[in-house]
Amino acid sequence: MSDKFHKLSSKWTISEKYNASQNIDYKRTIVDICSFSTVEELGFLMKKTIYSKLSDILSEPQKCKIFKQFPDENADAQIEAIQFFKNDIKPWWEDENNKNGGEVQFDISTQYYTVYDQIYIDILLQIIGQATEELRHINGLRVLDKINAKQGNRIRIELWMDIDPKDQDESIGKLIEWIDSTLKKHKIDIDQTQFIKVSHRK
Repeated sequence: MSDKFHKLSSKWTISEKYNASQNIDYKRTIVDICSFSTVEELGFLMKKTIYSKLSDILSEPQKCKIFKQFPDENADAQIEAIQFFKNDIKPWWEDENNKNGGEVQFDISTQYYTVYDQIYIDILLQIIGQATEELRHINGLRVLDKINAKQGNRIRIELWMDIDPKDQDESIGKLIEWIDSTLKKHKIDIDQTQFIKVSHRK
């Protein structure tokens, strides 16, 4: 690799999760799109592809976007989630790197639709940069389209980790503090009780 390229600490893979019917195996609804391992590749993706803007991927209030058709389905499928996972870790619980860990979830209302893109990029770049020890526990980031959902318009952000958030690990508290401070930079105040901790352990 040329000295002009600056390697990230991990390789990252972008995948898309489609909202196909329950007749389709879950893993078949996830498609790897591309991988990157340098700052320059990340910069290209953030400038030249749809992954730079949530508003180009997810639904808009009162509007759905259609992207893909499965061969054995009668209807097109919408992108349900975009996913960034490092070092070939798969975005499902059964992966060896995920099964003993867990995730922290939080929702952002469409009240903040105009700043979705800034929030997403801010969180994504900090995770990929993995500047602190706490962020190195994050295996992947998932952004889920819950816009126009029955439970209310929102996006959901999930941080998947190699540690179980229900354990008494001080890194969990620091991660939640980091999320909270990042959201507050964008004038979003989410009560800490709204951060949901999910264990992947069976």
